[in-house]
Amino acid sequence: MDQILTEIKTVASRVNSMDESVESRLDMIDSALGDIKTSVASVELSLSNLSNRATDLERRMDEAETRISTTEDCCDNHEAQISTMQKIVGMLQLKVDDLENRGRRKNLKIVNLPEKAEGATSLADFLQTSIPTLVGLPADFPPLEIERAHRALVSSPDANKPPRSVLVRFLRYSQKEAVLKAALKKRDILYNESKIRFYSDLSAEVLRKRREFDSVGKLMARRNMYRGFAYPARLRCLHNGQIRLFDTPESATAFLETLS
Repeated sequence: MDQILTEIKTVASRVNSMDESVESRLDMIDSALGDIKTSVASVELSLSNLSNRATDLERRMDEAETRISTTEDCCDNHEAQISTMQKIVGMLQLKVDDLENRGRRKNLKIVNLPEKAEGATSLADFLQTSIPTLVGLPADFPPLEIERAHRALVSSPDANKPPRSVLVRFLRYSQKEAVLKAALKKRDILYNESKIRFYSDLSAEVLRKRREFDSVGKLMARRNMYRGFAYPARLRCLHNGQIRLFDTPESATAFLETLS
């Protein structure tokens, strides 16, 4: 019996030791579960914040898409309006340029007339008497009626520089045209050994368009082809007794290439 009691006490002691170990382990598990619970709560809070931010971003994206769509619609309308306005501006520019050239119809530009050639007389009086002789107008041609005449509105050039051009406004368009045609017929118009040239007074835009033909005009000059301009800026040349007109330098160049 004593031996049995001893063994029972030993077993009981071992059970108590195991209970203490289990209890200790359970405490550790409870502590770990508490930490996990805290971490899970933190994660849930973070997820909630992220969900709120995602909802806010989605709302802002919807607003941005709406604004972009509205802006695109406005841009389409503005592009249509700008296109219409560009056409209107282009038409108005053509009308303004046409009106400017109509206002210059009675003007004649004289290039390379020496400075102070008029002497003590007024420039208008000097030209009224000298132009008929210079261009060779008929003896019975009516006296020229010049409204005004003046040099280009720039400073007087140095002695070794070309003289300023002269702008002459006639009272009658027919007289200006007669003078210009007579000047074109004469090969050289000289005044005191200075070669003078006569041109119609044109707007800056027409002159710019005509200058675009400079290179092809030089090619025609090398071929001794008669050339000139039809108003406002169409190149005109004579080939095999036929007048040809070109609206662009490219078309004139293409024509010359066919002659090669």
